[in-house]
Amino acid sequence: MDYKIRPVSLDQIKTNDPTFRITTNTDTTDLALSISAIGVLQPPVVIKKQGGYRVVCGFRRIAACSALKHDHVPARILHSDVSTLTCAQIAISDNSLQRPLNVVEQSRAYALVQKVVDGSPAWRKIAASTGLPGSQSAVDRILPVADMPVCMQNGILEGSIALPIALHISRLNEADAKALCIFFRALTTSLNVQRELLELISEISLRDDISIVQLMEQDQIAAIMGNGNFSVPQKVHALRVMLKTKRYPELSRAEALYGQNAKSLKLDPRVQLHPPRFFEGTTYRLSLTFNSRQQLKSLQPELEKLVQHPTLLPD
Repeated sequence: MDYKIRPVSLDQIKTNDPTFRITTNTDTTDLALSISAIGVLQPPVVIKKQGGYRVVCGFRRIAACSALKHDHVPARILHSDVSTLTCAQIAISDNSLQRPLNVVEQSRAYALVQKVVDGSPAWRKIAASTGLPGSQSAVDRILPVADMPVCMQNGILEGSIALPIALHISRLNEADAKALCIFFRALTTSLNVQRELLELISEISLRDDISIVQLMEQDQIAAIMGNGNFSVPQKVHALRVMLKTKRYPELSRAEALYGQNAKSLKLDPRVQLHPPRFFEGTTYRLSLTFNSRQQLKSLQPELEKLVQHPTLLPD
């Protein structure tokens, strides 16, 4: 690719045109320090468009020069007849060769290629040629991120919203999706816990015929989320208990009663009684831990406690 490298006035560069923007990083502190010390080592790429220049790659370099109050920036200028597809390939390659692209950047790159080839079936092959994952499963997971609200994309980037959760939330209506986005970004917990909370919230909303927004505004949830004395893990624990109780009131009562009865026995820790899953059925499992006949014999009184308890076990 032939470039003309020359200084371009920052006033002529249309930095508000995001057509080819891939990077999600807007911090220019490190670049500004480097540029102020040794200048722009890798000039950004621009193309002449409508009385100015459109940025193909190098948004942060240009922003750093602007922050340093420079009037001009050295740039590699593409001929105006270079195709949009070629510009897209340059933009993606310039970013992906510098560092691994995060999920949001990959989604932007996919969406850019898909757009410039106007839905041609060859777009995935073109995307793969720029270093993007080429499998259909990767496309299915990553491409939808480009259309997610900024709130959701930021949640993915900061690690507070796992990608599978974001994909599920993004299929909801705008109000419910926004409420859940705020909810999960305030918690930052594991994927499994996010799945559990999302499932409980969705099922309660469906059962009670109320929107997720209405559910999230209820006093119990609001009180936990707004409790300044709770750490994040404490909030997560309180929410799991409260939502589980709300979703499965009968199961929660059975668990609470069983827990009280089991605690009242003050069993030796080497004796563990396991109730049926979800208290469905009547089969209990008992485990004993010992390393000698004498130790086993010493556990006999504990077994008698279980046998004699009037309500802990079914008749």
